[in-house]
Amino acid sequence: MKFFINLSVKKKIISVFSVICIFIVSIGVESVISSSKINNGAEAIYGNYLTSIKKLGDVKENLNQISFNIDAIIYEKNGAQLDDYIKRNNDLTDKINKTLDEYYELPEELNVEIENQMEKTYGNFENELIKYTELKTNIIELMKAGNNKEAIKIYSTQEESIRTSTLYILDELITINIKTADQANLNNISQFNRVKNTIMVYTAIAFLFIIFMAYILIKSIMDPLNNIKDLAERISSYDFSEHIIITGKDEFGQTALALNSAQENISSLVKVIMENSQDMSASSEELSATVQELSSKVIIIDEAVDNIASGMQESSASSEEMSASVEEVDASINELSSKAMDGSNNANKSKERATEVKNNSQKAMEETRKVYAEKQNEMLKAIDDGKVVDSIKVMADTIGNIATQTNLLALNAAIEAARAGDQGKGFAVVADEVKKLAEQSSHAVINIQDTIVKVQQAFKSSIDTGSEILEFISIDVHKQFDDYGETGNQYYNDSDFVSKMSDEIASMTEEITATVGQVSEAVQNMAKEAQRSSEEAVTIKENMDETTKAIEQVALTAQSQAELAQKLNETVLRFKI
Repeated sequence: MKFFINLSVKKKIISVFSVICIFIVSIGVESVISSSKINNGAEAIYGNYLTSIKKLGDVKENLNQISFNIDAIIYEKNGAQLDDYIKRNNDLTDKINKTLDEYYELPEELNVEIENQMEKTYGNFENELIKYTELKTNIIELMKAGNNKEAIKIYSTQEESIRTSTLYILDELITINIKTADQANLNNISQFNRVKNTIMVYTAIAFLFIIFMAYILIKSIMDPLNNIKDLAERISSYDFSEHIIITGKDEFGQTALALNSAQENISSLVKVIMENSQDMSASSEELSATVQELSSKVIIIDEAVDNIASGMQESSASSEEMSASVEEVDASINELSSKAMDGSNNANKSKERATEVKNNSQKAMEETRKVYAEKQNEMLKAIDDGKVVDSIKVMADTIGNIATQTNLLALNAAIEAARAGDQGKGFAVVADEVKKLAEQSSHAVINIQDTIVKVQQAFKSSIDTGSEILEFISIDVHKQFDDYGETGNQYYNDSDFVSKMSDEIASMTEEITATVGQVSEAVQNMAKEAQRSSEEAVTIKENMDETTKAIEQVALTAQSQAELAQKLNETVLRFKI
């Protein structure tokens, strides 16, 4: 039975129907053979025995007619009528001989005993018939010869006994044929009963075999189908924890092995997706937190840039004041030059003005250095805070790699679902959703990376500009202020000695005028640089505003990425593996 169960479904069906066909053919062949025997028996009854009985009956009737004619010949006085009876007897005799010849030629299927009995009886009948024929011929000859008395004597003494003996033997022969026909009929009935019983037995065996094989065949088909149906229902409920257990090696067993393999592959794939989705969820949350931190840092940088811009505007105003002061000094020097001869009288005023210039320049230098130190520290801090953008880029690259792996896993899942056919349709939908989420994640990561690059570029531009401003302040402005301070000191010393050097004021006025011109030019240049720095600070502020907006967009994208990762995680958690 195990061998039959392991056969393929095609071979099972062919085997069952082959056996059924063998039973049908056997019953049909047996029926045809038995029917042929019954038909042969019926033909023998009719063609042999009944025909034999009929012919023997005809012979008996003709013998009785001959006896009647002989009786008429004996008592017939009319010669013409006598010839007519003689002719009738001759015709009847010919009919008897012909009938006996036909009877003798009939085929007979008899056992030895009946055949011997029939041959013996038929031989006795022929002997008696010969005697009766000779007696009839003798009587007719006597009647023709006119020896009526002798003919009547022979007829009276011999005809009845010979005729009776002949008819008796003929009746025995008929009885034997009737008994033989009855026996043949009984044989036919026995043959029919045997055939009927055989067909009933074959039919019962075939029926029981068909019922048994149908049960085995249905069980070997329905049990695996029910197991496969249960698997399909479990898969539709996201349950991959149980395998199909089918021991057969037919198509259903092979299908079960393939489904188990597909289920195992899908389970492995779901496990990988679950692990990666959890990692992606954690990375997304970390990215979101990092972006929020970066957003707060950018706000701080933006405030620092506002302070720098305000400081630059104040520096520009101070530079304008310094320029105005230098112009006043220049005017004073011109006035001093015109009143060189009166230097003695105006020496005190020049000294006071020199003191004022000295104090203003010292104050401007201190304020400039203070602003420079503050802005340098703020810019260095902003540069250090801006390094978090690189961390965001690394995280974005990590998320991009995870999204790429998720996309590949979703593609593998779609391929495995396609191999499973209708049972894999539900998982194919999930794989497609996973693929879409991975693609959205990839696009979001690309947008994040582009935004980060723009932020880095804007931040670098701001840093470079600020560095240039600080460098200018550190090198040029400080130097100019130093020069300006020295000039003030020198002017103060000169003014201090004006009273003693009034004669030399005229010659020194030109030098002072040139020096003040240089200072005026330097102050004007410093004012221009301060104005340009102020404008660039405004540009930096605008860029930082854009950076802040971009960071906010990155934060929204990171939040969306985290939500997508959470949704993916919730989806894969529905699977039971």
